[in-house]
Amino acid sequence: MAMTADAFDEDYAPRHDVPKAGRSGFVVIEDRQVHYLEWGHRGLPPVLCLHGGGQTAYMYEELGAAAADRFHIVAPDLPSHGDSDPLPSALVEGLGPLNISATMPPLMDAFGFDRAALVGASLGGLTSIRLAERAPDRVGSIVLIDVGHRLESEGVRKIVDFMRAHESFASLEEAAAEISQYLPQRKAVRPESLTRNLRQRPDGRWVWKHGFGRRFRQMGEQTVHPADNLDTFLDGIEEAARTIRCPVLVLRGQQSDVLSDEGAEEVASVIPGARLEVVEKAGHLAAGDNPHSTTNLVLSFLAEVTPLGA
Repeated sequence: MAMTADAFDEDYAPRHDVPKAGRSGFVVIEDRQVHYLEWGHRGLPPVLCLHGGGQTAYMYEELGAAAADRFHIVAPDLPSHGDSDPLPSALVEGLGPLNISATMPPLMDAFGFDRAALVGASLGGLTSIRLAERAPDRVGSIVLIDVGHRLESEGVRKIVDFMRAHESFASLEEAAAEISQYLPQRKAVRPESLTRNLRQRPDGRWVWKHGFGRRFRQMGEQTVHPADNLDTFLDGIEEAARTIRCPVLVLRGQQSDVLSDEGAEEVASVIPGARLEVVEKAGHLAAGDNPHSTTNLVLSFLAEVTPLGA
């Protein structure tokens, strides 16, 4: 008797979400399990994509799919994000760009990246600046997506308050409704897509796949709000940016409330030879707000500055 595929459904393990035109995998780096997405193959010019705080590697799905035939792209989930393990000090200072940047050279070694282009959004951009300072010989070029050494406190406050507002959600539909309120300019959020950003607890509720919300809630209302303490978080970023000597593209979301026009111009002037472009119809989360324009700007820059055969 012929058997249908449905007859074997109970035998299959849950599948991890594979990105469009790419691969999803895990690697152990210095005893930490790191989840990553990958497009292209070895032999193509290497690109390391670092997502923003509270995001996951899936924010680069459009970029990876568009560039898979031209670049070898690896996008890891940063420590305490997505399906990657935290750093030992994650609840103290391990979520900062300096500590995260220290985890990148071993990851690059695992993929055979002697020298790579970096694409970094928000926290990933700050991490890219720190990595370029720490290991300049390993960074060929950088794209900074809506980040600099001077950020707007009110925009950061909005992000932090959303991260710590929800300890958990009763369902993916509830989470989608809250995200749609937070990002009203986006298309309707599909609840089924949120398993990339949320995991289900044994009690059935859904929690974020990042450590920021828990960390911010533990700080309590009596401590200084992170948005009022940006100088500490950004300490050393301007000095690190001044040391960069590779080609740099600064992208600012046209409607960003985190990186102002002045802030974008300032970081572009601090980094020798950096250029500045604007992603139209986009806010701080430019890669999600306008993925088409963000992808085109990033790939045009990488094609220009990446040597053939790199």
